[in-house]
Amino acid sequence: MVNGKIKGGKKEREIAVELSRWITHGEKDDCLWRSALSGGRATVSHRKGKILANQSGDLSAISPEGHILTDRFYIEIKHLKDISLDCLIKGKGVLLNIWWDTEKKAALYNKIPTLIFQQNYFPTVFCTNGSGISMLNAESSVCVTSGTLYLIRFDDLMKSVFPL
Repeated sequence: MVNGKIKGGKKEREIAVELSRWITHGEKDDCLWRSALSGGRATVSHRKGKILANQSGDLSAISPEGHILTDRFYIEIKHLKDISLDCLIKGKGVLLNIWWDTEKKAALYNKIPTLIFQQNYFPTVFCTNGSGISMLNAESSVCVTSGTLYLIRFDDLMKSVFPL
């Protein structure tokens, strides 16, 4: 049996490295890293009336180059046994619940919601809304659209040129 926290932390580290390479066109792999308490520090501070937008979500910029992404996008990362991809047809389920929560949290920081997830034995998927798709110039890569949720294979997005 796999410990979920270990699996989730490993996925966050992998995504941080891949996104760092993407935004720097392969020059650096350490512009982004896991946020303190996996974004929990920002949540606790927000409840106390303080805004820590640079610590919001699962990834934070740890070098100036990383801010081009984290200043605009609220990023959640999940690696789950079953994220219920069928919910896109049913209109309810785990994936949509996570997405709606991501949208809500992103709105607190005035950022674009972004969810990067992997279900066991499936490729990693990048999800954002229409604003995020436009900003990343990724309209041609969209695989599935469901309401405000646009899904792209993460590896396809990483093959594209970072547009910002």
